[in-house]
Amino acid sequence: MYKREFTAWYRRMSVVYGIGAWSVLGSLFYYNRTMAKSSVDRKDGLTTETPGEVSEHPKGFYVETVIIYKEDFVPITEKILNYWKSWTGGPGAEP
Repeated sequence: MYKREFTAWYRRMSVVYGIGAWSVLGSLFYYNRTMAKSSVDRKDGLTTETPGEVSEHPKGFYVETVIIYKEDFVPITEKILNYWKSWTGGPGAEP
Protein backbone atom coordinates (compact mmCIF):
# COMPACT_ATOMS: atom_id res chain seq x y z
CA MET A 1 0.00 0.00 0.00
CA TYR A 2 2.89 2.36 0.74
CA LYS A 3 4.25 2.05 -2.80
CA ARG A 4 0.87 2.99 -4.32
CA GLU A 5 0.61 6.08 -2.14
CA PHE A 6 4.10 7.14 -3.11
CA THR A 7 3.39 6.59 -6.81
CA ALA A 8 0.18 8.62 -6.63
CA TRP A 9 1.94 11.44 -4.80
CA TYR A 10 4.82 11.39 -7.30
CA ARG A 11 2.42 11.64 -10.25
CA ARG A 12 0.51 14.52 -8.67
CA MET A 13 3.70 16.45 -8.01
CA SER A 14 4.90 15.77 -11.56
CA VAL A 15 1.68 17.25 -12.93
CA VAL A 16 1.99 20.31 -10.68
CA TYR A 17 5.62 20.80 -11.73
CA GLY A 18 4.75 20.37 -15.40
CA ILE A 19 1.91 22.89 -15.25
CA GLY A 20 4.18 25.39 -13.52
CA ALA A 21 7.04 24.94 -15.96
CA TRP A 22 4.81 25.26 -19.03
CA SER A 23 3.10 28.31 -17.52
CA VAL A 24 6.45 30.04 -17.07
CA LEU A 25 7.57 29.16 -20.59
CA GLY A 26 4.26 30.31 -22.05
CA SER A 27 4.43 33.59 -20.14
CA LEU A 28 7.97 34.25 -21.37
CA PHE A 29 6.97 33.49 -24.96
CA TYR A 30 3.94 35.79 -24.73
CA TYR A 31 5.96 38.57 -23.09
CA ASN A 32 8.70 38.37 -25.72
CA ARG A 33 6.18 38.49 -28.57
CA THR A 34 4.34 41.50 -27.14
CA MET A 35 7.60 43.36 -26.48
CA ALA A 36 8.82 42.67 -30.02
CA LYS A 37 5.50 43.89 -31.40
CA SER A 38 5.64 47.12 -29.37
CA SER A 39 9.25 47.81 -30.42
CA VAL A 40 8.28 47.44 -34.10
CA ASP A 41 5.42 49.90 -33.55
CA ARG A 42 7.81 52.40 -31.98
CA LYS A 43 10.25 52.04 -34.88
CA ASP A 44 7.46 52.71 -37.37
CA GLY A 45 6.52 55.86 -35.48
CA LEU A 46 3.04 54.68 -34.58
CA THR A 47 3.49 55.51 -30.92
CA THR A 48 4.97 58.81 -29.82
CA GLU A 49 5.06 58.35 -26.05
CA THR A 50 6.19 55.55 -23.83
CA PRO A 51 3.67 53.67 -21.69
CA GLY A 52 2.95 55.41 -18.41
CA GLU A 53 4.14 58.78 -19.68
CA VAL A 54 1.54 61.52 -20.07
CA SER A 55 2.34 64.35 -22.46
CA GLU A 56 0.46 66.94 -20.40
CA HIS A 57 -1.38 66.93 -17.10
CA PRO A 58 -5.17 67.16 -17.18
CA LYS A 59 -6.45 70.54 -16.06
CA GLY A 60 -8.28 70.77 -12.75
CA PHE A 61 -6.95 67.42 -11.53
CA TYR A 62 -5.01 67.29 -8.28
CA VAL A 63 -4.57 65.07 -5.27
CA GLU A 64 -4.52 66.36 -1.73
CA THR A 65 -3.37 64.19 1.15
CA VAL A 66 -4.15 65.18 4.70
CA ILE A 67 -2.54 63.27 7.56
CA ILE A 68 -3.90 63.88 11.03
CA TYR A 69 -2.02 62.44 13.98
CA LYS A 70 -3.67 61.86 17.32
CA GLU A 71 -2.17 63.39 20.42
CA ASP A 72 0.49 61.07 21.92
CA PHE A 73 0.51 59.01 18.72
CA VAL A 74 3.07 56.17 18.57
CA PRO A 75 3.80 54.72 15.13
CA ILE A 76 3.29 50.97 14.72
CA THR A 77 6.95 50.49 13.76
CA GLU A 78 8.03 51.97 17.08
CA LYS A 79 5.58 49.72 18.94
CA ILE A 80 6.99 46.65 17.20
CA LEU A 81 10.56 47.75 17.90
CA ASN A 82 9.81 48.30 21.60
CA TYR A 83 8.12 44.89 21.80
CA TRP A 84 11.12 43.25 20.13
CA LYS A 85 13.52 45.00 22.49
CA SER A 86 11.52 43.84 25.50
CA TRP A 87 12.03 40.20 24.38
CA THR A 88 15.70 40.55 23.49
CA GLY A 89 16.68 42.33 26.66
CA GLY A 90 17.47 45.66 25.07
CA PRO A 91 16.29 48.94 26.48
CA GLY A 92 12.58 49.44 25.88
CA ALA A 93 10.74 52.67 25.38
CA GLU A 94 12.47 55.60 26.96
CA PRO A 95 10.23 57.92 29.01
